[in-house]
Amino acid sequence: MREDRFLLGPLVARAFQQYWRFTRGVYLSVEACVIDDAGRTLLVRQDENDGWNLPATTTREGETLETAVRRGLRDIAGIEVNAKPELREFYAGTRDRRTGQISPTGERGQTGLYVVRDWRRLSTPSTPAMNFFPLGSLPAGLPPETAERIRRSHEGRTISQV
Repeated sequence: MREDRFLLGPLVARAFQQYWRFTRGVYLSVEACVIDDAGRTLLVRQDENDGWNLPATTTREGETLETAVRRGLRDIAGIEVNAKPELREFYAGTRDRRTGQISPTGERGQTGLYVVRDWRRLSTPSTPAMNFFPLGSLPAGLPPETAERIRRSHEGRTISQV
């Protein structure tokens, strides 16, 4: 009887993994590394308690990644993308349901990072705080992973060229 429990354990674990894979939310989102003519990067923060991040949005049903990044920049920062944005990399992460930010717990998914160099301001941004930062003076509290993605984007490196 005790040996049956050891054999049954992996089967039960596999069944639960399959169940969670199909029932838990998976998101597909985009981030934009918007670089201005002076070589500075656009960062936004939603409120005073939230740290600085790249502008990001989750894709909507039937929407392409490129359409999502264009919509997100227009809605978040009042920016119109003039040329085709460059898809630089994909990375896995989890998104907190309450804040919408990437976090160690929450919904799992994939995020595509786009680099946008050709853009123009359309309107006043909808976010309370938005600023361009030089690569050498990124704000304190910026997640290290985000800072590294920004550096790679400026240098034209992909994740495999680290």
